[in-house]
Amino acid sequence: MKWYKGNIHTHTTNSDGDSSPDHVASWYKDNQYDFLVLSDHNHLTILEESKTDLDKWPLLVPGEEITIREINGKPAALHINGIGIKELITPGVYESNIDGINDVVDKVNMQGGLASINHPNYQWWVSSDDIKYSKDAWAFEVFNGHMHSNNEGSLHSMSTEEIWDEILSSGKLIYGVASDDAHHFTEEFSSSRSNPGRGWIYVKSNSLRVEEIIESMKKGEFYSSTGVELQELEISKSKIYLKIKDRPPKEKQKYTIRVIHDSGVVFFEKEGDELEFDTNGMKKYCRVVIRSSEGVNAWIQPFFL
Repeated sequence: MKWYKGNIHTHTTNSDGDSSPDHVASWYKDNQYDFLVLSDHNHLTILEESKTDLDKWPLLVPGEEITIREINGKPAALHINGIGIKELITPGVYESNIDGINDVVDKVNMQGGLASINHPNYQWWVSSDDIKYSKDAWAFEVFNGHMHSNNEGSLHSMSTEEIWDEILSSGKLIYGVASDDAHHFTEEFSSSRSNPGRGWIYVKSNSLRVEEIIESMKKGEFYSSTGVELQELEISKSKIYLKIKDRPPKEKQKYTIRVIHDSGVVFFEKEGDELEFDTNGMKKYCRVVIRSSEGVNAWIQPFFL
């Protein structure tokens, strides 16, 4: 099985992006992405030529960002990706976030797709309770590259990692994905613009086919990254082994590897580029995060013990 790099959340001129679907797909191809989801707001963007011209773009996985702009008669910002869906999903009218999540997750699942809750801290709209007490979404965004995504939270508001640990500690499994949520492919690339190349996932799959990629993602056979790449990753209920891919000698960054369990407590941590770890003694669940001194991360998917 091979590792394939892909982005599952980005926009074109079919919603609020600044570039055509062709231009957006070409950017990801030129930057060595293997697959891509064009996730326009309430629009299923399909490039038919992608089925015949496999060298022009990455593998294109159908998708849509189902965007709920009103909850209980008030403005809202509840966005859920439907990945691998076949038909457009139209949001309904909802009394609460939980009602909206339940309806959209059902509709995505009915099409054999994967439902991912996007940028929970965007406008501070989605809480950990919303996710805990709604139907089981496949994933949520532990990292979103949009400049207003508020991944780090605040003094009195949870970061996305804290949200993740609270959900996992409740006994509910949800995966964490990274995306760039790109809107701006032209003009300046800066922290004040929503540019591509900020977050992605690496999926372990038998082949680069839509069905295979979706199946591997569904089973959690992927990790999320903003710049850390692994050379090896082997996970079982009892042991974890990982090796970070070598970088050029001049790039002398250091890595902190943390193994996290119940309530977000760090069970073990070390500095280095390799981890061989026995999960004996851990409680409830296990997940691993790798932080580079350069400010980029990788998140290994959690599993229950």
